[in-house]
Amino acid sequence: MKHFFFWSITLLALASCSDKDTVKIKGEIKEGGKQVVYLDRVNVDDIITVDSAKLGSNGRFSFQLEAKEPTFYRLRVGKNHPVTFVAEPNKDINITGTWNKFHENYDIEGSESSALIKSFAAELRKTQSKLESLRKSYDALPQEKKFDTERKALEAEWDSTFVNQVRYSRNFIIENALSPASYYVLYQKINNANFILSPDTDLQSYRIVATSMSTLYPESQYTKALLAHHDRIMKQRGNQKMRELIVNSENNLPEISLPNVKGDTIDLSSLRGKYILLDFTVLSAEGCEAYIKELKKIYNQFKGKGLEIYQVCLDPNKLLWEELVRKYDIKWICVHDGANVRSRAAAVWNIQNIPANYIINRQYEIAGKNLTGRRLEERLNVIIK
Repeated sequence: MKHFFFWSITLLALASCSDKDTVKIKGEIKEGGKQVVYLDRVNVDDIITVDSAKLGSNGRFSFQLEAKEPTFYRLRVGKNHPVTFVAEPNKDINITGTWNKFHENYDIEGSESSALIKSFAAELRKTQSKLESLRKSYDALPQEKKFDTERKALEAEWDSTFVNQVRYSRNFIIENALSPASYYVLYQKINNANFILSPDTDLQSYRIVATSMSTLYPESQYTKALLAHHDRIMKQRGNQKMRELIVNSENNLPEISLPNVKGDTIDLSSLRGKYILLDFTVLSAEGCEAYIKELKKIYNQFKGKGLEIYQVCLDPNKLLWEELVRKYDIKWICVHDGANVRSRAAAVWNIQNIPANYIINRQYEIAGKNLTGRRLEERLNVIIK
């Protein structure tokens, strides 16, 4: 076994130093004279020029680089718009085109992902061109009211064109989820200010790309950046849900209706007018016995002042939950959600971790969140008067 482990390490080391990481980029750009062609590496936070070469008399050029994982690069001639492609281990790339409008008039071979990027970019240019034409037509209309109908028609066509591009982008990601090209598409813009796919409306697209990238290329800079972005999106969405709960809290908190050990369904709203500690937990989780012990101290201290605990348990085993309710001698309202991690109540109340809780005052408003121990005691002392 020791020998096998040694050889595994050795082979891995040899593979990491092999020629398979070397990618050759070559091609021909016609009518380019002796222009300089630049190779830029597209990182998450910046774009770095890594090499350059003067086109030969025949318009040919060549570069060589290392790519241990898919990496985005740009090829540009002078001030022309660049061509974006993906350098992948063991895949040499050949790019041919003409100097005039190089980003439109080129062909690429050796990289399927790069060919997909080219296809998407061409479709996006069509959309952008049409939107720009519609905008100019709209701006050219006189401000008189008699042109309102024409204005609305142009607005409708603009919206339809944009929506079609959004659908095309979504479908592209679904159909090419295993290609790095899906990451490229995820972050394309319709103009300088606006992304085609917004995290607010296209979270599923972000999840698809994040899942495939983290599976295929877990150490990629693009994967790490996307996962961090996804986490920020989810946190922002959670904060927004929380703000909405607080803003709309009066007489409008999400209802919970679940059964206790006796099978009686108890509504959270039945406690309206009292001080409520809404708690989400898993009684069978490790360390929960100590958590229940601390909760009992709080309950015994404040129940005489009008505090009620409504505890939602997400235990996967209902029979074990019932046994633990009896074992811990829980006297407050303790209900069970058989949906476990798919609990609708937990989702609506934006529960991200267990245990979690909310303090609800007598006006049925949220007055605190995720407080334990001394902090919970201090907050209840302020609220309960």
